[in-house]
Amino acid sequence: AVIFTKRMYLAVLRGDVESFKEEYEMGLLHHNQQVGIRFMGKIMRVFLDGLLGFYFARKRGSDEKKWTDIGEESMKTMAKWAEGSSWNFSNKSLLLEAEYWFLLGDEILASAKYDESISAAKKHKFKNDEGLAAHKAALFHLEHNRKKEALSYFNRSKACYESWGAKGLVEEFDATIALLMASPLPQLSESIH
Repeated sequence: AVIFTKRMYLAVLRGDVESFKEEYEMGLLHHNQQVGIRFMGKIMRVFLDGLLGFYFARKRGSDEKKWTDIGEESMKTMAKWAEGSSWNFSNKSLLLEAEYWFLLGDEILASAKYDESISAAKKHKFKNDEGLAAHKAALFHLEHNRKKEALSYFNRSKACYESWGAKGLVEEFDATIALLMASPLPQLSESIH
Protein backbone atom coordinates (compact mmCIF):
# COMPACT_ATOMS: atom_id res chain seq x y z
CA ALA A 1 0.00 0.00 0.00
CA VAL A 2 2.85 2.40 0.79
CA ILE A 3 4.60 1.80 -2.53
CA PHE A 4 1.33 2.18 -4.41
CA THR A 5 0.58 5.49 -2.63
CA LYS A 6 4.08 6.78 -3.43
CA ARG A 7 3.67 5.85 -7.10
CA MET A 8 0.28 7.56 -7.14
CA TYR A 9 1.79 10.69 -5.56
CA LEU A 10 4.53 10.81 -8.20
CA ALA A 11 1.95 10.42 -10.98
CA VAL A 12 0.01 13.37 -9.55
CA LEU A 13 3.13 15.52 -9.16
CA ARG A 14 4.12 14.81 -12.74
CA GLY A 15 0.62 15.31 -14.09
CA ASP A 16 0.77 11.80 -15.53
CA VAL A 17 -2.50 10.46 -14.15
CA GLU A 18 -3.91 9.21 -17.47
CA SER A 19 -1.41 6.38 -17.62
CA PHE A 20 -2.11 5.58 -13.96
CA LYS A 21 -5.91 5.22 -14.21
CA GLU A 22 -6.11 1.44 -14.55
CA GLU A 23 -3.60 0.81 -11.78
CA TYR A 24 -5.42 3.35 -9.61
CA GLU A 25 -8.76 1.56 -10.03
CA MET A 26 -7.12 -1.75 -9.13
CA GLY A 27 -5.59 -0.05 -6.11
CA LEU A 28 -9.01 1.16 -4.99
CA LEU A 29 -10.18 -2.44 -4.76
CA HIS A 30 -7.07 -3.39 -2.79
CA HIS A 31 -7.27 -0.26 -0.62
CA ASN A 32 -10.88 -0.92 0.38
CA GLN A 33 -9.95 -4.40 1.60
CA GLN A 34 -7.10 -3.27 3.85
CA VAL A 35 -7.41 -2.93 7.58
CA GLY A 36 -5.27 -0.68 9.73
CA ILE A 37 -3.53 1.49 7.14
CA ARG A 38 -1.11 3.81 8.89
CA PHE A 39 -2.63 7.25 9.30
CA MET A 40 -0.03 9.12 7.23
CA GLY A 41 -0.62 6.77 4.33
CA LYS A 42 -4.35 7.21 4.77
CA ILE A 43 -4.01 11.01 4.67
CA MET A 44 -2.08 10.89 1.41
CA ARG A 45 -4.43 8.32 -0.03
CA VAL A 46 -7.55 10.39 0.74
CA PHE A 47 -5.88 13.49 -0.72
CA LEU A 48 -4.72 11.73 -3.88
CA ASP A 49 -8.06 9.95 -4.30
CA GLY A 50 -9.71 13.38 -4.33
CA LEU A 51 -7.30 14.85 -6.87
CA LEU A 52 -7.63 11.87 -9.18
CA GLY A 53 -11.39 11.71 -8.70
CA PHE A 54 -11.90 15.31 -9.78
CA TYR A 55 -9.41 14.95 -12.64
CA PHE A 56 -11.18 11.95 -14.14
CA ALA A 57 -14.62 13.47 -13.49
CA ARG A 58 -13.55 16.46 -15.65
CA LYS A 59 -13.05 14.03 -18.53
CA ARG A 60 -16.89 13.80 -18.63
CA GLY A 61 -16.88 10.10 -19.42
CA SER A 62 -19.59 7.59 -18.65
CA ASP A 63 -18.01 7.13 -15.22
CA GLU A 64 -18.12 10.84 -14.30
CA LYS A 65 -20.46 10.30 -11.35
CA LYS A 66 -18.22 7.59 -9.87
CA TRP A 67 -15.19 9.88 -10.03
CA THR A 68 -17.11 12.90 -8.76
CA ASP A 69 -18.30 10.87 -5.77
CA ILE A 70 -14.72 9.81 -5.00
CA GLY A 71 -13.56 13.44 -5.20
CA GLU A 72 -16.41 14.76 -3.07
CA GLU A 73 -15.93 12.09 -0.38
CA SER A 74 -12.23 12.90 -0.18
CA MET A 75 -12.98 16.63 -0.05
CA LYS A 76 -15.41 16.12 2.88
CA THR A 77 -12.93 13.98 4.79
CA MET A 78 -10.09 16.46 4.26
CA ALA A 79 -12.31 19.38 5.33
CA LYS A 80 -13.14 17.52 8.54
CA TRP A 81 -9.45 16.91 9.22
CA ALA A 82 -8.69 20.58 8.46
CA GLU A 83 -11.15 21.59 11.18
CA GLY A 84 -9.07 19.58 13.65
CA SER A 85 -5.67 20.69 12.35
CA SER A 86 -5.66 23.62 9.98
CA TRP A 87 -1.85 23.63 9.96
CA ASN A 88 -1.59 20.16 8.47
CA PHE A 89 -4.67 19.89 6.31
CA SER A 90 -5.99 23.30 5.21
CA ASN A 91 -3.86 23.56 2.06
CA LYS A 92 -4.92 20.07 0.95
CA SER A 93 -8.56 20.77 1.73
CA LEU A 94 -8.42 24.05 -0.22
CA LEU A 95 -6.77 22.35 -3.20
CA LEU A 96 -9.53 19.74 -3.32
CA GLU A 97 -12.09 22.55 -3.17
CA ALA A 98 -10.32 24.28 -6.07
CA GLU A 99 -10.48 21.09 -8.13
CA TYR A 100 -14.16 20.70 -7.22
CA TRP A 101 -15.01 24.21 -8.43
CA PHE A 102 -12.91 23.60 -11.55
CA LEU A 103 -15.07 20.52 -12.22
CA LEU A 104 -18.27 22.55 -11.73
CA GLY A 105 -17.03 25.31 -14.04
CA ASP A 106 -16.87 28.11 -11.47
CA GLU A 107 -13.67 29.82 -12.58
CA ILE A 108 -13.79 32.55 -9.94
CA LEU A 109 -14.15 30.20 -6.96
CA ALA A 110 -11.66 27.71 -8.39
CA SER A 111 -9.05 30.40 -8.96
CA ALA A 112 -9.53 31.79 -5.45
CA LYS A 113 -9.23 28.34 -3.86
CA TYR A 114 -6.03 27.56 -5.78
CA ASP A 115 -4.52 30.80 -4.47
CA GLU A 116 -5.72 30.08 -0.92
CA SER A 117 -4.21 26.58 -1.09
CA ILE A 118 -0.88 27.98 -2.31
CA SER A 119 -0.90 30.59 0.47
CA ALA A 120 -1.76 28.06 3.17
CA ALA A 121 0.96 25.67 2.01
CA LYS A 122 3.50 28.51 1.95
CA LYS A 123 2.43 29.77 5.39
CA HIS A 124 2.77 26.28 6.86
CA LYS A 125 6.04 25.60 5.01
CA PHE A 126 4.85 22.66 2.90
CA LYS A 127 6.95 23.40 -0.20
CA ASN A 128 5.86 20.24 -2.01
CA ASP A 129 2.17 21.07 -1.47
CA GLU A 130 2.76 24.68 -2.51
CA GLY A 131 4.36 23.39 -5.71
CA LEU A 132 1.52 20.95 -6.34
CA ALA A 133 -1.15 23.63 -5.80
CA ALA A 134 0.69 26.00 -8.15
CA HIS A 135 0.96 23.20 -10.72
CA LYS A 136 -2.77 22.50 -10.50
CA ALA A 137 -3.50 26.23 -10.78
CA ALA A 138 -1.29 26.38 -13.89
CA LEU A 139 -3.23 23.53 -15.50
CA PHE A 140 -6.52 25.23 -14.58
CA HIS A 141 -5.45 28.50 -16.25
CA LEU A 142 -4.07 26.62 -19.24
CA GLU A 143 -7.40 24.85 -19.65
CA HIS A 144 -9.06 28.29 -19.78
CA ASN A 145 -6.56 29.62 -22.37
CA ARG A 146 -4.77 31.97 -19.96
CA LYS A 147 -1.20 31.36 -21.06
CA LYS A 148 0.33 34.23 -19.05
CA GLU A 149 -1.24 33.07 -15.78
CA ALA A 150 -0.39 29.43 -16.52
CA LEU A 151 3.26 30.35 -17.09
CA SER A 152 3.37 32.27 -13.83
CA TYR A 153 2.01 29.30 -11.86
CA PHE A 154 4.27 26.80 -13.67
CA ASN A 155 7.28 28.96 -12.76
CA ARG A 156 6.12 29.16 -9.14
CA SER A 157 5.65 25.41 -9.02
CA LYS A 158 9.10 24.88 -10.48
CA ALA A 159 10.64 27.19 -7.86
CA CYS A 160 8.92 25.27 -5.06
CA TYR A 161 10.13 21.93 -6.35
CA GLU A 162 13.61 23.36 -6.82
CA SER A 163 13.78 24.48 -3.19
CA TRP A 164 12.28 21.12 -2.13
CA GLY A 165 15.13 19.36 -3.97
CA ALA A 166 13.02 17.56 -6.59
CA LYS A 167 15.48 17.84 -9.48
CA GLY A 168 13.57 15.48 -11.77
CA LEU A 169 10.39 17.54 -11.43
CA VAL A 170 12.34 20.75 -12.03
CA GLU A 171 13.65 19.31 -15.31
CA GLU A 172 10.12 18.32 -16.33
CA PHE A 173 8.88 21.82 -15.54
CA ASP A 174 11.71 23.35 -17.57
CA ALA A 175 10.50 21.31 -20.55
CA THR A 176 6.86 22.24 -19.91
CA ILE A 177 7.68 25.94 -19.61
CA ALA A 178 9.75 25.82 -22.82
CA LEU A 179 6.86 24.11 -24.61
CA LEU A 180 4.41 26.68 -23.28
CA MET A 181 6.64 29.54 -24.42
CA ALA A 182 6.97 28.07 -27.91
CA SER A 183 3.47 26.77 -28.60
CA PRO A 184 0.09 28.28 -29.31
CA LEU A 185 -2.50 27.28 -26.71
CA PRO A 186 -4.91 25.08 -28.69
CA GLN A 187 -2.24 22.42 -29.37
CA LEU A 188 -0.59 22.76 -26.00
CA SER A 189 -3.15 21.84 -23.38
CA GLU A 190 -3.35 18.17 -24.42
CA SER A 191 0.42 17.70 -24.38
CA ILE A 192 0.94 19.08 -20.86
CA HIS A 193 -1.78 17.33 -18.87
